[in-house]
Amino acid sequence: MRVPLRAVLALVLLVGFFVLVLALTVGVAGVAVYALTTGHGVGGIKLGLLAGAVALAVGAAVRSVLRVKPQPYGAVVDRAAQPHLWAVVDELAATARTRGPDEIRLVPEVNAAVFEEAPLLGLREGRRYLMIGLPLLAGLTVSELRAVLAHELGHYSHGHTKLSALTYRATATVSRTVEEVDGVARWILKGYSKLYLLVARSANRQQELHADAASVAAAGREATRNALRRIGALAPAWSFYGDAYLSLAPAAGRTPDLLAGFRSFLADPHRQKALAEIETALLDAEPSSAFDSHPPIRKRIAAVDRLPDPGLPLDQRPAWSLLVDPERAIPAFEEQILIDGLGPRASWDEIVRLAGAEQAAHQARLLARAGTESGAAPAGTLGAVLDAVRRGDGHRLVGWVVKPDLTPEEFAEAVPAVLTDLLAAMVVSALIDAGRAHHELDWGGPWRVRLADGAELDPEEVVRDAATHPAAVPALRDRLVAMGVSLQYSPRPADD
Repeated sequence: MRVPLRAVLALVLLVGFFVLVLALTVGVAGVAVYALTTGHGVGGIKLGLLAGAVALAVGAAVRSVLRVKPQPYGAVVDRAAQPHLWAVVDELAATARTRGPDEIRLVPEVNAAVFEEAPLLGLREGRRYLMIGLPLLAGLTVSELRAVLAHELGHYSHGHTKLSALTYRATATVSRTVEEVDGVARWILKGYSKLYLLVARSANRQQELHADAASVAAAGREATRNALRRIGALAPAWSFYGDAYLSLAPAAGRTPDLLAGFRSFLADPHRQKALAEIETALLDAEPSSAFDSHPPIRKRIAAVDRLPDPGLPLDQRPAWSLLVDPERAIPAFEEQILIDGLGPRASWDEIVRLAGAEQAAHQARLLARAGTESGAAPAGTLGAVLDAVRRGDGHRLVGWVVKPDLTPEEFAEAVPAVLTDLLAAMVVSALIDAGRAHHELDWGGPWRVRLADGAELDPEEVVRDAATHPAAVPALRDRLVAMGVSLQYSPRPADD
């Protein structure tokens, strides 16, 4: 194993930190003894306490860090059940001239990583793990996933994981020690730790470039370039998908097709445009600091373009094509990763219908309760709420809902907006209750309201004039009746 000079220098500086701590402790203790023997008792005691504090801080930091060990998590990918994915990993390991992982696990984040349970702080070989982010199977092509996995296995081939087994704990001990000490000792140790981190992060960035070279050798320049651009944008996309769509599952009481949904989300034209904008923004705005562990994406792509291209063909299939029987295997992996208790598995169309109806009903109940609690619409029906709005009592309805600490100006501005949202939800809930509307899945949405005759409904547009101008309420009443909405509608109590 060839260890880069920067990594060696980082290790030397790391050892130097503990030598410095020892020197400070022994030096201060020696001065304390001298002070005590020369009649400076108070000063000697203070220096002795300082030396003891530094020694205790180092001991506490070492003990705390050694207790923490990285633990594998996620869904285990069985070699016999998924021979194709394992064959690709074995091939990439052979290309990188390294021993492959002993275990592959799928994890629920946009990331891929390797680590090694290396005994004796990395001096002996240990069990190796490859963690593959489940979203990558939907967000990357086969060629792009090969590039990502080859990058991670490249860390094995250059010995980065062995070094990390030593430097991870030692670096954590450095940080904890600096936090524990005070005064001049902290100032000295903090300055030295910054010097160490400058060199260590420089070594980390060099390691990333070495691993990128393994990606090019295994997947080609274009696949590596595409993977570098795309993987950074997948993280915010996955986060937004979780907030906008996966959050619907508990309300619907159903378990979604997690990965298939993310693939459909990414395929939506609006999302593709947004993803392209995110990729460009990440390239243009990515900060570059001496303390960054990864080089900027633009620098990595430039380095990739200077490498020889092996001329490998692109495999544009979705990365999950490497799984045997993905229609069965993916849900099985998802069940190991997702939180239990969401309910039976259902299509996204059904989840959106159920969650949309529940959200509309929840907001309708909120408005009905606002009417009864405030006394503006004691009956709590849609008609009673419209009567309150017609009388100019919309502020009484909203006043029960919004935060009480708003200024008069903020409250006046909030009334029409909040009233529009809640009234629109009540109208939609009444339509759903009458079987005249439902929520329809929209991967650019997350949903739209569809009437029974197939027409799309904008509920906010329907009620906005009335929520803003009470004189428009009679016209809204007539329109709702024509749509088949019962003005006697009252939302049903919540099941839970």
